[in-house]
Amino acid sequence: MAGSGVVGLLIYAGFFYANLRRTSSTLEHQELRPSYPTQAQAEQEAERWIEEGGTFTVKTTQRFRRTIPLTRQERLKLELLADEKRRALIEADYEACLNQAATDLAKELCSFQQLPPNENSTASGTGDIGGVPSTKVIEDVRVQTSQRPRRTCTPVSSYRRLNCIEFDVDRNEEVSREQQNSLEVRGYRQFRY
Repeated sequence: MAGSGVVGLLIYAGFFYANLRRTSSTLEHQELRPSYPTQAQAEQEAERWIEEGGTFTVKTTQRFRRTIPLTRQERLKLELLADEKRRALIEADYEACLNQAATDLAKELCSFQQLPPNENSTASGTGDIGGVPSTKVIEDVRVQTSQRPRRTCTPVSSYRRLNCIEFDVDRNEEVSREQQNSLEVRGYRQFRY
């Protein structure tokens, strides 16, 4: 007796869930693929659905390098740095000469026998001013943002419908151009007419 009651309960539950599945899939089917009497109404409803979906922001960053002339102050600063570098080289050469000198006369001659740091300049470094650059390279960063709809529709006139998708991105979220190209689809909908 108890076994037949359990079997009856299982059969009843099976019918209940089958009926529930049939009614819920019918409602879902109608919601995802609504039908409209005219193409204009279907397009109007699709546009409303797109607007309700909101937008997201695509951020594009571009870097540009450009050359600009040095200001007078920057050029003077570079010339001072070049002079300090030449002075340091001369002092290093002088100290090395003193370490190698054996007599007082040789030590005295060290101050007159300084070699220039390179072949094109003189010992005092007056010819080396041409080595200071007259331009500098700066990098500009340009950031552009654009609003894109989260939902979009494509008309398929041969089947009398609009195929619509919703991207898997939150409202007002900011994404890069690379991320935009690889967005997943969150939802799909059709508007038939």
